Amino acid sequence: MGRAAFIPSPPAPKGGPRPRASGCRLWDERIDFDMAGGAVLLGHAHPSVESAVAEGAPVEGSVEAALTALLPGSPVVRFCAEESQALPAAIDAARRATGRRRAAVWDMASGAYGGLDDLAAIVVDPLGADPSDLAAVRRAADTAGAVLIFDEGVSAFRVHESGAQGLSGVTPDLAVFGSSLANGRSIGAVTGRIELIFALDPEDLPAPSSPSLAAAGATLKLLALDPVAPRLRVLGAELQAEVLRLAELAGADHLFALDGDPSLPTPLFGRPLIEGLWLRGMAARGFAVVGPHALSAAHGEPEVAALIAAYAALLPKFVEEGRGAGPVGRAGFVYDVRPEGHA
Repeated sequence: MGRAAFIPSPPAPKGGPRPRASGCRLWDERIDFDMAGGAVLLGHAHPSVESAVAEGAPVEGSVEAALTALLPGSPVVRFCAEESQALPAAIDAARRATGRRRAAVWDMASGAYGGLDDLAAIVVDPLGADPSDLAAVRRAADTAGAVLIFDEGVSAFRVHESGAQGLSGVTPDLAVFGSSLANGRSIGAVTGRIELIFALDPEDLPAPSSPSLAAAGATLKLLALDPVAPRLRVLGAELQAEVLRLAELAGADHLFALDGDPSLPTPLFGRPLIEGLWLRGMAARGFAVVGPHALSAAHGEPEVAALIAAYAALLPKFVEEGRGAGPVGRAGFVYDVRPEGHA
């Protein structure tokens, strides 16, 4: 996103109690479609989660068991304090287990950067990937003798009640999770085969805070009783279909699309100026969103209808802004920002 398109949040009111968010609304009554980058699956300040935090941390083993029960294959679990600690720890475990050094990010179009030789690990972001593509990655990792790692920091419990591995039927050797485990509080986790979990260095995994562990226990319990993924997919599919229809009616479908996984519909822009117009228009209409629309259990038909109404007003403005510019091919919607490919 260009800097010119950045819209800062309005300042919090001074004095008085600390501002709070509730459900899918912020302290200033904006409807939140960012939800801490999609980590707040249940809604801000969920009563059961906040009650668990107030009561104190449960035994870590019980929270590990709750996560294990939600995932295919009953993997072993280790928690850490931050999501950012989980993936490096998993890669280091793969290096110890294989005796190799290279770790590559997998691109669905071109495969592992730098090829499959001497690979300790292949890291995949499975969000939005076709199951057949993930199955191909699984085969490639097995052929190369590499550890397959899913980064489920975003996809966990959003795309399926068992994460992307449950949706695709493809089981990684290791998977890493983030703050969605604790409804937005800071935490990380590495799950997987027992011999790889034993290869983790405990010094790479500082213990999570007591509030985060308590929040994780409550969140996982709620997700087991009432998965959010089915509702998110229905709401997201409805949003995508209606915005696509409105874009076609307005003649803006060559400038804008709402693509990606239905649980996290992602705006794509044919021109940077359209993105800036979108950001300003959404902020002016009372929405907190700077990228993908992170749906949560707190969102419902009224919030989605309000967002659709905002698109109905903005899409004709996109056409005005793009008038005189040539058509944009489909590839032009996505800017080619490639990861380095090595960890």
